[in-house]
Amino acid sequence: MAVACGDDEETGPGPSDMTESGGSSGSAGAGGEPTVAAGAGGTVEVAGGAGGEPAVGEAGSGGGGEVLEPLAARGKYLVDHVIACSDCHTPRNEMGAPIAEMYMAGVECFVELPTGECLHSRNLTNDETGLKNRSDDEIKTMIRDGIRPSATGDEALHPIMPYYVFANTKDEDLDAIVAYLRTIPAVEHALPRSDEFFAVEAPANPIDPDTIPMPGEDYPEFESAVRGRYLATQSGLCIECHTPHEQAATVLDPDKYFQGGEEFDLGLPAIPVSKNLTSDAATGLGEWSVEEIVAAMKNAVDKNGDGLCPPMPAGPMAAYGGLTDDDALDIAHYLKSLPAIENEVADMCTWPPM
Repeated sequence: MAVACGDDEETGPGPSDMTESGGSSGSAGAGGEPTVAAGAGGTVEVAGGAGGEPAVGEAGSGGGGEVLEPLAARGKYLVDHVIACSDCHTPRNEMGAPIAEMYMAGVECFVELPTGECLHSRNLTNDETGLKNRSDDEIKTMIRDGIRPSATGDEALHPIMPYYVFANTKDEDLDAIVAYLRTIPAVEHALPRSDEFFAVEAPANPIDPDTIPMPGEDYPEFESAVRGRYLATQSGLCIECHTPHEQAATVLDPDKYFQGGEEFDLGLPAIPVSKNLTSDAATGLGEWSVEEIVAAMKNAVDKNGDGLCPPMPAGPMAAYGGLTDDDALDIAHYLKSLPAIENEVADMCTWPPM
């Protein structure tokens, strides 16, 4: 998930940090991008509840068919489908598939620089090498504020973990995320401290919500688009992957929200680049229908039938495949409501690769 990252001491039994990772993209920050992009786990029934919670959610490691309480069920939906936390926090096998029994147990050398320095995404399971000895408030502080509380002095987390987005997450959704993290089966997986290259002096500034585009009042599905705005920019990470990043305190360039152009070096034959999601007809989504945008998220294909390149977590086996129909439609309406900004993104990536 994106949950909090920190440049910590080695993680052994006792309090651990959250993670150094991005969300669905894991982009931004210095030194390159992560190399993972999909969820893990089976399916279990979860207790229903208000607020768009799904009736079925994906399990963590092993599943077991347990029924989650409504708050944790909401958190599971956010973690697995809106944010795609496991993309950054679940190790993968040699074939690139997530290792189910290591669900959310952290990834060693999640980001590796050409010089060999590594940033590690953290163990978020309910183990002593994970979050077991962290309080709810400490976890929330890492997720939202980018600060790792410590008895020897608080530490700022690397902004590859997009806490600057989650600073605007609703309190009730943050409570739900923490409630779900508490239910994830414990996996013992101690991770080393990230290399000094990734240390930062202070947390990145949170996104000012007043700078996030609002749907125009004349947009035909205004209320739906407003709900989509929250999912795409405050609890989810569309804005994080589809906005160029600055090496400055603001992290995201507020003058270029959703214009695309962020590169993701994933070791593919060509480097994927995030697309322009504004409503520009020539270079963005202006010629797309909301149904085609929903299909792209759910099925991982564009309106021409071409596959979407990683790290976009789209498709039936990935995070966005589990979005509720209502949430996917709300996100699509929000994207359609964005003002048209011309920005041609050169991207040679095709999926699957030729």
